[in-house]
Amino acid sequence: MSKASEKASASFGTVLESGLATRGGGAQLPVQATAGTEVELTPEERLRALETRIEASLGEYQHSLRRLQARHRVEVGQLLHEINESGLWELEGHAKFGHYVKARWGWDRSYGYRLIDLALVHRALAPLGPAVLDTMVESHARELAPVVKVNGDEGARNFVEALRLEADGKKVTAAVIAARREKERLGLPSDQSPIGDRDEDEAEVVDAELVEDDEETAEKVGQTIRTAADTVERALRQLDEALALDTAPFHRAEAAVDLSRIRSAAVRLQRRADGVPGPAGA
Repeated sequence: MSKASEKASASFGTVLESGLATRGGGAQLPVQATAGTEVELTPEERLRALETRIEASLGEYQHSLRRLQARHRVEVGQLLHEINESGLWELEGHAKFGHYVKARWGWDRSYGYRLIDLALVHRALAPLGPAVLDTMVESHARELAPVVKVNGDEGARNFVEALRLEADGKKVTAAVIAARREKERLGLPSDQSPIGDRDEDEAEVVDAELVEDDEETAEKVGQTIRTAADTVERALRQLDEALALDTAPFHRAEAAVDLSRIRSAAVRLQRRADGVPGPAGA
């Protein structure tokens, strides 16, 4: 074999070895117990390490999915805004933009305008950077949209910066935004859109629109319940391992208190589980 071939073969071997060592997204797999390794993992430790990676992957997936959904809604809002402002919806013979949204996309009028509001708020606050945009949810955008429409992009940015300064690191909710906006008499109430059209049957469609807004919240609730269930299962395994030793705890009184806490937590969990919406056994 020539020197060039040997070099190419060695290079390929290095790349292959590196790829195998970092398969599964680039994270190193837990070290297997072999005679040549300095750190050996028991089967239990290896299981925990793999489960930890699965949990991290699930968390990253949920985070990425939420960011993708947010970007999608902003983009659709921008496109709908252009269609509305340019009057292109009239080409389809619709009397109102809301009729076009319903007929073409199957969305209720108010949902279309909420997407537009979200896009307008993102455009206005873009100069403030990711620290603001990445935490912007639709409920916040609905309260900020009236400020953008009436006071302009710069007015909205000044409003948000003052609000963040006043919050001093505390969480800013939609209710906080609405209260400050009403206090300063900025914009119109969040349920009055200067650009929106009103349908006679609007009262009938608004409730149906809320389902779309609740999807992200429902997803978070489901993930939280799943994470809590995983935590409980790990706690049960730890308790089983301790009891399997068949040895009385060193501090019996403290152990009795801890077991009482576990029983109380189990009762509270059951009560909350009984309150989860949906058919029994689902």
